[in-house]
Amino acid sequence: MDTDLRVFVVDDDPLMLEVLSATLDGVCLVHTFASAAACLEALPASRPDLFLLDVTMPVMDGFALCRHLKDDWDTQDIPVVFVSASDDLETRLLGYEAGGEDFIQKPFEPAELLSKIHVAGRILAEKKALREQAGYAQRTAMTAMVSMGELGVVLQFLSKSFACDSLEELTLALLDAMRQYDLQSALQMRMGDAVLTLSANGRNLPLEVSVLNHVRDSGRIFQFKSRCVFNYGGVTLLVNNMPLDDPDRCGRIRDNGALLAEGADARLRAIETEVLASQRRAGIEGALPRLYATLDGVQNNYRRNCFELTQVMIEFQETLTKAYIHLGLMERQEEMISSMANEFMLRVVGTQDASLEIVGQLEGLADDLKVLLRN
Repeated sequence: MDTDLRVFVVDDDPLMLEVLSATLDGVCLVHTFASAAACLEALPASRPDLFLLDVTMPVMDGFALCRHLKDDWDTQDIPVVFVSASDDLETRLLGYEAGGEDFIQKPFEPAELLSKIHVAGRILAEKKALREQAGYAQRTAMTAMVSMGELGVVLQFLSKSFACDSLEELTLALLDAMRQYDLQSALQMRMGDAVLTLSANGRNLPLEVSVLNHVRDSGRIFQFKSRCVFNYGGVTLLVNNMPLDDPDRCGRIRDNGALLAEGADARLRAIETEVLASQRRAGIEGALPRLYATLDGVQNNYRRNCFELTQVMIEFQETLTKAYIHLGLMERQEEMISSMANEFMLRVVGTQDASLEIVGQLEGLADDLKVLLRN
């Protein structure tokens, strides 16, 4: 890991500060503070790449400190990881509302903390790239809002969704639609075993994943305070800043959000069907050469068996004719035995001809499959 990564650790417990400092020693540059005030006092002179905040502290707790940092232009992009002995949904929602990126429950394993530090470093780089993309998307969205209005955003998304061929493309398209409404949202889409959680803050952030996993079973449309959740099939859309002071706009957002989520789920199921069809087509295309090779082998084996069987029947007839001399049979008896032998040999030949006909039918079926794959 990059040892230049600078981490500010804030905790009013001296023992916990020592444990955290020892765990991160040699992994990153650690600065410890016993209070939120001491941390804020040091910020003008030095700015970290990551904040590691205790939740429960006197005067200013971790949530309040996080909100202060996120309201400051100079520190709003720096990831915040909370450390708390509480692991209930309310605590996680408070951390998410304050702007935190991750959460560690006390007591923690050193390996877990080091993994979180690594993830936070990666998120920092992703947030920078996403912020640049979001700035461009915001400017484009405002232009679209002026020209087409709120319903036009829905129509535009539905039109764009038909060109989306993957889970990620569809997720980005829906987030772009929500940005055109000037709404802060987080989105989770599920297709088979694939799950993608995305927002303007980054991709698959642990705290956002945790919150969306909790609310995905909360009903089709579920609103709590300034947040509204839309659940349609494999789509969970969370809007964080519903305009409660404008009831009419809130109603329009619920209507349009439901249309967007339902349309995204329909396209998601279509993409899944297309992926499965493509996989099946590839499987058939891969099986056809093996089928032709097997049929060729059956035909070659049939010809070889026919030749060998013909030789056996000739030898049988010759042996039977020679045996008549020693058996002392009457001519009528010899004719009857010869007739029976000829009848059974003809039945054997007929059975082989029927087998060859089945092979021909299988070849015809393989040719039909090849034609269908070309169309």
